[in-house]
Amino acid sequence: MQEAGYGYGLFTTKSPDLWKWHLENLGQLCAEAWDDSLPEEDRAWAEPYRKKFSTWIDDSGHADMDHKASAVYLRSRHGRFGGEPASPWPMLLEAVQSAFFAMLEGFKKERPGASEPAAVDPMSRLHKTYLWQTLTSDETAQEHRVDALRAFQRGFRIGRRGRPRTLTRPIPPMLEPPATWEIGAPALPGPSAASERALRALPVPDDPKELAARTQERRALYASAWRDDVPEEDRLWAALYRETCMLWVNNRRRSALAQSAYEGYLQSSDGRFGSGPAGPWRSVDTFAKEPWYSLVDRVEDAPEGESEQATAEAAVWEYWDALYRDAPPWDSNPDRAHWLTAVRAARRKAQADDGPPAMGR
Repeated sequence: MQEAGYGYGLFTTKSPDLWKWHLENLGQLCAEAWDDSLPEEDRAWAEPYRKKFSTWIDDSGHADMDHKASAVYLRSRHGRFGGEPASPWPMLLEAVQSAFFAMLEGFKKERPGASEPAAVDPMSRLHKTYLWQTLTSDETAQEHRVDALRAFQRGFRIGRRGRPRTLTRPIPPMLEPPATWEIGAPALPGPSAASERALRALPVPDDPKELAARTQERRALYASAWRDDVPEEDRLWAALYRETCMLWVNNRRRSALAQSAYEGYLQSSDGRFGSGPAGPWRSVDTFAKEPWYSLVDRVEDAPEGESEQATAEAAVWEYWDALYRDAPPWDSNPDRAHWLTAVRAARRKAQADDGPPAMGR
């Protein structure tokens, strides 16, 4: 379903910026096909994916060296898989095509009674889409193709390296779920999931003692998700609950680190970023915050013994790569002192470990 969702996102917009965002996500999904820890239910999807992309990617999930002549190399050594060939343009087209077909199949399942132009071949439908014509036309500006490929390659690299340390830090057990769980909790199997749905469906009692007992029952249920001996039938529910809590806590901490880096930069630059004055962190939109998250991810993932200069250079490369742009040469970067201050600010925040606390510990 993820592939179909990315296909829907790609083929229902004409915005190049949104294309890049969806292509990065699609690249990550492609890389996940080589994840040996995939759940059993995802392995059936992964196997044909591996075969489909075997022309360009070897069994380890790295770009095949035998095909390096047709691949585009990474532009910097700072990527986790720097020095390897990156996923080439034909692989991007194959992934986009696959996402389109997955989208069509998804529509069939969601709307089985809807009329379907059976006489129209899916490949013909693909070739008539605005996105496909843009990607394959000789008249398309070269920079659009470069940006699209860079977004896809970035996603593939992120997918191969796995989640950064900022998002995988262990957290204490949470006995109250974050809002993201209560709003979008899936209909999971197992007795614990059924008990949770039943508790959530009950009206809020007026009696304080009954309310306290209900709260205690709910907290005991969530506490069971953190046990080492979760019964087999509850493991999926427990794993997703723990994952949701971990991401909620770590995403808030990650945002705090990014804010510290941003504010550190502005303190060093007298409030200027780029060619003009910069606003407070709260004024930065969601897409503009993503490069700062990439920067602090690299700061947290710095290898032991790496110099501060090397960490800053690599983190700044990640910042600009998140914008699908080349970073200015580090040695001649006029903003180098500001970036170093940003990295130091993020590290101070991380070492203080004073990001938002977990709820309901």
